[in-house]
Amino acid sequence: MAFNQVGEFWLAPGQSTRVHIALGGLVNEAEWGGQDFGAQWIMADGIGINPVRLMVSEHTKEKKPIRLHPGSPSPIVYSVTVTNIGNELAHFSIQGGGNV
Repeated sequence: MAFNQVGEFWLAPGQSTRVHIALGGLVNEAEWGGQDFGAQWIMADGIGINPVRLMVSEHTKEKKPIRLHPGSPSPIVYSVTVTNIGNELAHFSIQGGGNV
């Protein structure tokens, strides 16, 4: 499943942030998360005309506990760390998708 232009983030040079995404949220579940879409790659996508140099690392897929509806699928959260390795303030969104 592909996704583009998720969120809007700013990072100063040398700073990093952890970004979490849940795809296809689960209804009436206490834990925040979404459906399991298998392997998903998350990238930072620069916004605007300024140069942006971002590094992504620490890709994770977290399977959370089911709290309200035993027997239903576990909530899944995909995460990545984004670091601004450039010399200017970085403005970016998130994009990505699964293995083909």
